[in-house]
Amino acid sequence: MTNSTRLLRWLTPPVRQERDDWTLLRYCADGSKLLPVDSSALRMLQISYRELNQQNQGLKIAPQHTILIQLQARVQVILLRCRLYLDEHPTHSVSQAQEPILARILEYLREEQRYIRQQLLLAQTTEYYVKQLKLATQDVWTKTYCCPNLLLNLIRKIKNDDAHLHQPGEFLFASLENIQEVTTDQLNDADLAVYLRGLETARLICFVSRKISAWQESGDLLMIAGLLHDLGWLMLKPQKNARTDKSKTDQREIEQGHPVLGAALLGGLRGFPGDSYLSEVISQHHERLDGTGYPRGLHTSALGEYSRRLAVVCRFLELKNIERELTADGIRTYEREEVAFAAALELFRESRRGEWDETVVDQFLSALDQSLLEVLKETDRHNDPFTLKRFQQQRHDAAHEQIPPPHFSLDSAAAESVPLTENRSET
Repeated sequence: MTNSTRLLRWLTPPVRQERDDWTLLRYCADGSKLLPVDSSALRMLQISYRELNQQNQGLKIAPQHTILIQLQARVQVILLRCRLYLDEHPTHSVSQAQEPILARILEYLREEQRYIRQQLLLAQTTEYYVKQLKLATQDVWTKTYCCPNLLLNLIRKIKNDDAHLHQPGEFLFASLENIQEVTTDQLNDADLAVYLRGLETARLICFVSRKISAWQESGDLLMIAGLLHDLGWLMLKPQKNARTDKSKTDQREIEQGHPVLGAALLGGLRGFPGDSYLSEVISQHHERLDGTGYPRGLHTSALGEYSRRLAVVCRFLELKNIERELTADGIRTYEREEVAFAAALELFRESRRGEWDETVVDQFLSALDQSLLEVLKETDRHNDPFTLKRFQQQRHDAAHEQIPPPHFSLDSAAAESVPLTENRSET
């Protein structure tokens, strides 16, 4: 893993590198000259250790942020390990070979703490964005034709605020559920998840549009579509406590119609570049090139380029935020910071199976990190079996069906009594 890839907190598994460093640290314990107690290198390590320890103890995280609390606890565990080498009265000496390894471990912890602080700041600023988004969508419910000025102003604010962000981990939610629970304390809204999903989608599209020139022309259209792509859910009232399988099936069919409802609801939103494509893009954000998407099961020729881009972004966030699609009923589990990397890997594999546009997926993954696409190709060569098993469980594979009976009868008496037609064959 390159260092730039490690900085993408929710796109790669960084814990593995930290574990390898501890193994290497123990391996280098013998056979190297020890650092003097008063050396400047050792003193710098001790100062960094004390600063990180104080900062970690000073972090105040709300109980709803369970993921951030787990990260903080892990940082504390690693700091306790470093204490053996960098405390005022250490129990282990530090050799010259161990010094750069300890410095690298402390740098990992510094990145971890920086990420936790960014997520706390993200939780605070999300409340403001959600209020603006709810205000901008009020006219959609009350007018057949509405001006998009409030939405365009929100997009400008997102662009200005995100201009200095260089990593997806700085604006993607570590856990959508945690952010929703924290924001619910300030905004008591039953439809809060719809606005949060739209906000995360729009900010990710803004980031990709800055990196990929082919996306820049349609940036505003895709950002508005990202903000509003799940607005059709607001017209659905899911039935809770469904007891029969039939009611669950019917409810699933109803929920799969939310793209069409959202497209119909936004048909009167006009006044921005590409506004004529908005309804089409939103109605197709769950469609796949192989026809396995919903609600209409469209194929390659029926899906425009804007729809393909929004569908790829929505699919990545869907995989990142819903871990059950990656864990496959216990076949394999992921540590939390590996989830987005697993989502990127699954998106890459689905595109190679023909479900998504390969060009769009490659552009999207390259925007997340320049080396990510190569890392995914190398990871895919290991042929992880859980993906195929999950794919066979969740999707109906025609190759595993029983062979249907022939259209002609093998009974000679029946063959004589039934006249041959163009649809029947002689045996």
